[in-house]
Amino acid sequence: MRHKTADLEPTPFGGRYTLLRRLAIGGMAEIYLARQDAMAGFEKQVVIKRLRTELADDPRVVEMFLDEAKIGAQLNHPNIVHVYDVDQHDGIPYIAMEYIVGEELNELCRRGIAQGRFLPLEHAVELIRQAAAGMGYFHAKRGAEGTELADEPLEIVHLDISPSNLLVTQDGFLKIIDFGIARAKGQQHRGDVLPGKLSYMSPEQAARSDVDHRSDVFSLGIVLYEITVGKRLYRGAAQEVVRRLIEGKIEPPTFVRRNFPPALESIVMRALEKHPDDRYQTAYDLADDLETFLRDERLHSGPVRIARYLDALAHAAGGARRPELISEAEAKHAGDDLDFDSQAFDSYKPAEGAPGPEQAAQWEDADQPEADVAAALGMELAELRSLRTPVPVRPAGMARITGAGPAVDLTAPPFGGAAGVGQAPADEPSEPADLSDDAEPIETNPVKRLRTEELEGDPEIAEAAPLKFVSYADFKLPTEAEVAEYDAKNAAKPADAKPTADAKAIAKPAAAAKPAQFGTGVLERSGNSRGLVVIAIVLAVAAFLTAYILKR
Repeated sequence: MRHKTADLEPTPFGGRYTLLRRLAIGGMAEIYLARQDAMAGFEKQVVIKRLRTELADDPRVVEMFLDEAKIGAQLNHPNIVHVYDVDQHDGIPYIAMEYIVGEELNELCRRGIAQGRFLPLEHAVELIRQAAAGMGYFHAKRGAEGTELADEPLEIVHLDISPSNLLVTQDGFLKIIDFGIARAKGQQHRGDVLPGKLSYMSPEQAARSDVDHRSDVFSLGIVLYEITVGKRLYRGAAQEVVRRLIEGKIEPPTFVRRNFPPALESIVMRALEKHPDDRYQTAYDLADDLETFLRDERLHSGPVRIARYLDALAHAAGGARRPELISEAEAKHAGDDLDFDSQAFDSYKPAEGAPGPEQAAQWEDADQPEADVAAALGMELAELRSLRTPVPVRPAGMARITGAGPAVDLTAPPFGGAAGVGQAPADEPSEPADLSDDAEPIETNPVKRLRTEELEGDPEIAEAAPLKFVSYADFKLPTEAEVAEYDAKNAAKPADAKPTADAKAIAKPAAAAKPAQFGTGVLERSGNSRGLVVIAIVLAVAAFLTAYILKR
């Protein structure tokens, strides 16, 4: 998700919402802060997640988007983002969901490192306990009464548990978000496991084997390891990450931090067992063990204490303290003049072995080119891109996002006319978003996702495989003269002889007079696929004739 905000003129939307501010742009959707209005002065702030206009004609993407809404609508838990509504506006689907004032867990860790106050152990354990409680809830969720799957397990698997999908609110609660690639019973056309973030996959997910809810437990175990040990577990080149995931060899936390609590190490290592049968069988069991650890070690945490830690970090970065979070003991000790450096932050001194500012670079995500990820997972690049959430680029005729003005005009597309403009506020520094045809796709996570445009000449594709996009209109059938000439040249050749250049020319499409239009491209890949298609057709015809003769 690219966090590029922009103030808006209050814009009516969907009949019952008013868009106030653009919060972010993602590969599948744009995220807006909105106000819901109703009778008697009722007002509520919500988030509108709107499918990008460029993807609205792709049935696979629309289905994934609506699947996310359907899963979210069935979940009601304090540690899971709430979904309120799903509808469409001007033919484009959107989801209305809970507005969470907070930040991603990975950003929280980076802020703590920058201030020399990494997330305290007890708060790290408490946050993962909350995540495990929410995870246990949606893993065990059953269909609602009166529905087709009433009282049946929904078998929800998130498949993308990572620090960027765990939000920590300013009041100290953790929320699991983004069920965009989640799998659940009743979904259509989900034949393969969709790849999540490489560094947080389970071994079975990386090996593209069958997965169940215990895959999420492993992914959460990676997060638990990282935020308690203070070190990224799987970071580096894609091939190396996948090899280590499948091997399942993990250094125990005490190899990194000698004073790491043994009881917590046992919990971490059980969550990270290579074989699912050896892991925690439910996320509830993991949550229970983490709660027991905090109690037995007499470590005190909870939403209020976490909120005070977040408040201290914000103040260290130059923000104002939240008066309601200043404890009575602190206020009495400091009087009216609070000395932040000597008091408010003293309780958050880093533990021995915790990462400091000099280790900040190690927490940045390593570059993993998409071609390398595909190779590491044993997939074709086109297959990987077809399974990932697309990142659209600007189709022909759509205006560029300039970021030049104080507000976005939502009377233009994607909401109205023939051109759309997105702008950042004038007082907020922002680089223009380049959505030209040769621009890099929008980054939504360390691995770049599918670009839904013609990709001829893309160096990543050229290196991975002879892949290009051509238009349906470019194909033509060979003439009778071309077929006769081909037969004459190849009649005397042995069966295993390679086809001639003329044979290849007959099968190739005519040269395109102009680039294929957005959304009309089809893949053409070299190899023996045409021969296999011909053999399949011949076998099908033979089978039909045999059945017909036997029937006679």
